[in-house]
Amino acid sequence: MEEIILLTLMFLLLTTIYCFNKIYEKKGLIYSIVLLSIISYILSFKITNIFHSNINLGIVTILGIFTAIYIYLIKYGKKEYKSILNITFISNIIFGLLIILLNYIIPSITDNISLDMKEVFINNFKIIISFPIIMYISELCIEKLFTLLKKIETNVFLSVILTYIITSIIYTIIFYLISYINILSIKEALFLGVSTYIIGLIITIINAIFIYLLTKKKVKK
Repeated sequence: MEEIILLTLMFLLLTTIYCFNKIYEKKGLIYSIVLLSIISYILSFKITNIFHSNINLGIVTILGIFTAIYIYLIKYGKKEYKSILNITFISNIIFGLLIILLNYIIPSITDNISLDMKEVFINNFKIIISFPIIMYISELCIEKLFTLLKKIETNVFLSVILTYIITSIIYTIIFYLISYINILSIKEALFLGVSTYIIGLIITIINAIFIYLLTKKKVKK
């Protein structure tokens, strides 16, 4: 069941990026990045079992963000990329503050749902704090490395794969060690990061094909 959800989510994300880019062009990619960033924030709390391995479901939407970034860099270059970084970072900060604010509104004695949500926040506060920072660093590294690889290697597919292999270590391993250290044991957090990283590589290969097909006409020019 989880595998079907994963595939469905991937299809919806790629369809969203394609439609936004088709309708709004450059702005559509920016809308996609901001929207997927907020969804990724939510899903970063969700651990699920895929192919008998625990992974963080947020990796799917995060790779959707990276996919939109690759397409943006290929089509429009890096001239205005810093503004995208700032927009997504500010959006994540505001969303994180909203989570904190909403969970610390004093609930009534009988409000079990609010009490449960407050407990969720207390147990996962490091995710809320670290997610915007880790995402900003990851997105910055992606731009630097992908631009460098494009200068050396013109193959878009290979550039996307190599960029993921290097930069996603920041998110998929370091993030989980920081965020889950008191929730999971170090060993469990590390295995969560590694298994998520491996699933992310498979998703990246699929996304790289999508990126190539969507941008091949632009590359040929």
